[in-house]
Amino acid sequence: MSRKHFLTVGAVAAAAVGGLLAGTSAASAAGVSGPAFYVDHVLYRTVATPTDLTGTGAPDQSWDTIYSFGSVQRSVATAAPGDPGYNGGRWQVHAVGLPHGYAAALASGDLDHDGVLDADNEVYAAMAAGDAVDLGVVKLFVCTVNKVPASQT
Repeated sequence: MSRKHFLTVGAVAAAAVGGLLAGTSAASAAGVSGPAFYVDHVLYRTVATPTDLTGTGAPDQSWDTIYSFGSVQRSVATAAPGDPGYNGGRWQVHAVGLPHGYAAALASGDLDHDGVLDADNEVYAAMAAGDAVDLGVVKLFVCTVNKVPASQT
C-alpha cells in the first residue's frame, strides 16, 4: 500500500469515526435522529444510547455491521428489526475506505443505479471490485433503529 493510499485510508477512517460519533451525540441530545443509515435500500433512524461496548469480548456473531462512509454518504447496515438473526441493535461499525474515489465505488457497487450505495450487497460489490475497502472495526455500541417514515425521506 502506498503512503498516499495509507493517508487517504486514515483520513477516511477518522472521518467515519468522527461522523458516526457526531451523529450519535446529536441523537443522544435530541432523542430520535433523522435519517441515519440504509438497510436494503430503506432509510432508518436511530435512538442512540450512551454506550460503548468496546472491550466486552462479545463474539462477532453477536453484532450486526454498519459500514460507515464518513461524510461521503450515509452508512449502510447489514440488518434491521425483523430480519433473521438481527441482534437487537448491537452494532459493530466498520470504516470504509474508497481507494479509487466514491465515483468508482458507485460504478462498481450501485447495482440498482439510484446514485447511492444503500444495501449491503452493493457495499460487497464495491469491495469485490476493489473500489471499497473494509478498514476494520472503529466502534461497538447499542442503539435502536426504526424505519424513517416515507414523509421524511
